[in-house]
Amino acid sequence: MTLTRHSGTPSVTCLWAVTVGAVTARRLGWALLALVVGVSLGVGAAYATRPDPRSSGTPAPVPAKGPAAPENDPYAPDIGYPPLGEVTDFGTHRIGNPLQTWEYPAPAGWVPYRVPGDIPTPVDRVEEWDELRWRPLGEPTEGGYSMRVKAIDNHRAPADEVRVKASDFELLYEDVTVLDQTNNAVLFTFRTEDDLLRVNFFQWFAAPDSTEATLEMSVAGRQVDRPGMRALFDEFAERAQAVDD
Repeated sequence: MTLTRHSGTPSVTCLWAVTVGAVTARRLGWALLALVVGVSLGVGAAYATRPDPRSSGTPAPVPAKGPAAPENDPYAPDIGYPPLGEVTDFGTHRIGNPLQTWEYPAPAGWVPYRVPGDIPTPVDRVEEWDELRWRPLGEPTEGGYSMRVKAIDNHRAPADEVRVKASDFELLYEDVTVLDQTNNAVLFTFRTEDDLLRVNFFQWFAAPDSTEATLEMSVAGRQVDRPGMRALFDEFAERAQAVDD
């Protein structure tokens, strides 16, 4: 039998194998590190050169905004004149046409104006005209409040006059709102061509023995005048009466 002797020192062949393995492992490690760095640099370069969507010519989606509610332009400011208060003192006057004569109340101290034209008229001559506007002495002729009285001969019932007036207002003005409507009266707010918010109350009267309206009365003013306008409107209805010539 032949015995093989093993030395405690590694052979040259084993050392070469170990050395080669270590070198190969180091090279592989450096290669992998270079690959990782290269990929990272490539990704960074690509990101750095990517177009900024905020400056790109291609439209980018943006968050949608809710639809804005439509709004009218603000109304123009009213004139700086004191509001209409409750009227307690009246004078009695007459107005008429060949169909009917009426007695009606007008606030004491108010000045009559012929319509059209807003021509001041002496109080003792008001019966000469079939349409008059009354307003306080010294009030501006535009933008305040007033009362208008007119003898009419349209041969229509009060209810028909209401329907015609409502139709006319819709055609002539913007933002028309009917506040109240009866068989002989209609109350509006509306916007004028000057963007003023105005209030207008109309009512019609027929003589007790007739179905035709022969008297038209209206009061006009601002929102601030509405309480006084309504009081004057109702007072006129209580006092107006058809009379024989």
